[in-house]
Formats: sequence, structure tokens, C-alpha cells
Amino acid sequence: MPRPRAVLLDIDGTLTDGIGGPAFPGAVDALQRIARRVPFRYVTNCTSWSRAMLASGLAREGFPLPEGALVTPTVLAERVLVARGDDSGVLIAEPATLADLGWYRVTAPASARSVLLASEAHELTIAELQPAVEALLAGARLYTLQQNRVFRRHGRLVTDLGPLAAFLGYAASVGWENLGKPSPLLFDALAQDAGCAPAELALIGDDAEFDAAGALRGGCGAGVLVRTGKYRAGDEEKVQPRPTLVADDVAAALAQLLRPDA
Repeated sequence: MPRPRAVLLDIDGTLTDGIGGPAFPGAVDALQRIARRVPFRYVTNCTSWSRAMLASGLAREGFPLPEGALVTPTVLAERVLVARGDDSGVLIAEPATLADLGWYRVTAPASARSVLLASEAHELTIAELQPAVEALLAGARLYTLQQNRVFRRHGRLVTDLGPLAAFLGYAASVGWENLGKPSPLLFDALAQDAGCAPAELALIGDDAEFDAAGALRGGCGAGVLVRTGKYRAGDEEKVQPRPTLVADDVAAALAQLLRPDA
């Protein structure tokens, strides 16, 4: 396993026990040590908190937070949708995240260029999702800020954006484009920002499918799985490609990735 030129870190379940903290034991110290040795980015698929809220939570726990270190799916979404002219249409988002989505213009379904899925929509009814289906049937493209299956909330695993993207896609007989982890577009942008190739990136996360295996499929050189957060015994056996490394926690993962002989 070659020594990475830059490290990408999942937040919820990897650095903290839930969005906003508390930090897992040893995580803050581990990040403070690597901050002086290698470029790193916090790369989250969280869509229920704004970037400002996430940054505040990391800072409150004591994590180093240099400028530009926090990357959310809205960053790539703005870049891609504006460039394609798809930055208008039907938006499904949490009120707390609207500050990060001011670039997206909400329109009637008939004139929508896209449907942007930015929330797991636990509070919405199927009837309230009909404008999105109507827009897709009229030719709008479906984008999702991520396609994770589940995430941990208040100690329980609950549905994430992936099942809702599948529901909308099935209803309108369309596919969707993912703009969060493990999108190759995201990894390419992060590698360019770090001044290296995607193959020189290592991603550490608690999701075997979308963090570890997803990073490898997306072109990263290493996909590391930690046994915290949503991890369940045997998760590493259920995905292809297999994780580059499975570690007890993020501190152990970083120690192995950045060991002197790596």
C-alpha cells in the first residue's frame, strides 16, 4: 500500500459518533498530528447539515479546520449543474441546508432542467414527491447529492438518499447521477485540488460499499474501512473490491497509512 499524497476522511461514523460529535477517542489527536504532515480533506455525504453547521461541529470537537478542508456534495453539485445548465428545477432539500443551495433556481416541474435530491425526505409524503416525478417524466435529469443506503441517527440505522433516488428513478423510468462519494467526478476534483493523481488519494470511512470499495472503484489508490459508526462485522467481505485496509478506528488507520516505511 503506497503512502498517499493526500487523505480524505469521512466524518459521521469515522471521526465522530454522529454528525456534530462527539469525537471518537483518539480521533482529534490523530488529525492534529497528520495536519502537519500531509494534505487532508473532510469529505462527507451529509445532506442534513449545512457546511457552516458541519464546520462548527468539527471545530467544537477540536478538529483542525484549515480553509477549504471541508468538502460536501453541494460543492461538486454547484460546479457540475451550473456548467451543464441544469441548475434549475425541483429541489428536495432540508431547510437547514438551503444556505448551501442558493445557486439552484426552483421552477415549476414543466420547466425543470433537473431534479436535485438533497434530502432523505423522511418528513415528506409520497404525494409531496409528485412534482419531482412529474418533472422527470417531462425530461428533467435526476441528480442526487449521494446514494448511501442508510446512515446512523440517534443510535439507529435509517434510510439515506439512495433509496429515495431509487424510488424516483423507478417511478419515472430514469437513472440518476450521484454527486457525492464515490463519484469519480468528486475524486478527480479533490485530486486536482491536492495537486496529485486520484490514485495518490486514500479515503477512510465506515461504509464498506460507498467509502472503501467506492473509493477504489472511483480511482483512489486506497479505500480504508474502520470498525466504527455503521460498520458491522463482516462488511468487508460483502463488497468488491475489498478494502485496502480494515482498521479498528481512524487513529489506527492513519498510523498504518502514514507509517514511515509506507
